[in-house]
Amino acid sequence: MDSIVLTVIGGGSVNWMAGLMRDIYLLDEIGGGEIRLVDPNREHVEAVAAMLHTFNRLRGKAYRIRIVQNRKEALQGADFVLTTFSPGAMDAFWNDLELPIQYGIRQPVSMTVGPCGISASLRTVPVAYELVQEMEEMCPGAWLLNVTNPMSAVTRAMNMAARTVKVVGMCHELHAAPKYFGPMLGLHKPEGMNVTDYLYRWLPEQGLRYTVAGINHFIWLTKAELHGKDVLPQIRDYARDRRELADDPAGGQANDSFHNRSAAKLALCRHFGYLPLAGDRHLIEFYPSLCNVRNGYGMKYGVLKTTVDARRLTKVHQLDHIRQLASGVKEVSWQQSGEEMSEIMKAIVTGSETTAVVNVPNGGQLANMPGDVIVETLATVDRSGVHPWASGELPGPIGSLCRLHADVHELTVKAALEGSRATLLEALSFDPLSGLADFSELGELADALLRANQMWLPRFFDKRARP
Repeated sequence: MDSIVLTVIGGGSVNWMAGLMRDIYLLDEIGGGEIRLVDPNREHVEAVAAMLHTFNRLRGKAYRIRIVQNRKEALQGADFVLTTFSPGAMDAFWNDLELPIQYGIRQPVSMTVGPCGISASLRTVPVAYELVQEMEEMCPGAWLLNVTNPMSAVTRAMNMAARTVKVVGMCHELHAAPKYFGPMLGLHKPEGMNVTDYLYRWLPEQGLRYTVAGINHFIWLTKAELHGKDVLPQIRDYARDRRELADDPAGGQANDSFHNRSAAKLALCRHFGYLPLAGDRHLIEFYPSLCNVRNGYGMKYGVLKTTVDARRLTKVHQLDHIRQLASGVKEVSWQQSGEEMSEIMKAIVTGSETTAVVNVPNGGQLANMPGDVIVETLATVDRSGVHPWASGELPGPIGSLCRLHADVHELTVKAALEGSRATLLEALSFDPLSGLADFSELGELADALLRANQMWLPRFFDKRARP
């Protein structure tokens, strides 16, 4: 069995660590090594470390678990670096979510686009860029597996800094597909089957060939053939006849902010003729007509705003879950989470192959997207790297929307790295959701976000911090 050195930047993430680490411990091909946890939240990272010691005992693994405060020390000689960090955490997120409301913009998620996503990118992009610079010094050639949002902007910045470091952004929006392919195509996931087995093994065995493509939180099913027959018309018919799905792909409860009726998804499918695959909470932020005052900022489509208080409460429950796993009060469910990180690691370490949805620079896999912008498609991963599937062109207006948002991501990354208010203002002026504000107030909105985030934005306020 192989051993690895894994460094986790954001190792106290109570949202991600239980599932992702459980997946790694389920890999029989990797027997141990070292897991280094880097996180400013001592309470959270100590709970995660305790959980991993319990995982060691339960799985008979020999990982050395270390909490490391110095990031460079933690990166020394790492084979893999997992990033799941959020500069400013909930305090900064409150600014992202609440300040734009004064300008007529109310976002339900705020992790991707709109002024909220742009604001989060300003804080996160410089940290991501500097991290990769440190990786080039301390662990050249290592793999960086990113789940940090805003995914497109952060992964773009990482790739800009990378020379030998190999960067892959990962998201799980395709994993709700069983809830769509089941009723729409009659391809119901067998009970107990892992979602990745369903997507990448079972569906092809049933004769389904499909293409998913776009940008993070805005990917689309652009091709689908069952036994050689185009089944997109069947999906369009389903969307035409229904205004919501009875099943709930997001797993939320009625009237909570994670509930997902898929009403926006079906509306977009009726309008464009293709099925978007992200949850409605993400989708409506890309399309202002679905997220404005006239429809209750998405409430018409069953989308509720995720409040800061709700997220804080969720983290309390997640921390308690990790502590119960560590203490043995709660039994560990040794089943794959469905996230693809561990399978990617296994393919790289052992030389096997796996299929995954990846966020990587466009090297031609999407013919009508600009080169080097971060796009999301299926890919084959093996020891030699990530090999995105040629996915053709994004259909007409979908391609136009994705190019527009990719342009905003490019401007946002540039603004964040240069500390440029002028470029930030350009990003806001191009961003569709920011268009809900009065144009004359965009400068005021930019300044409000900068002031609120000042402690996390040295490049805007201290010229010495600029590259």
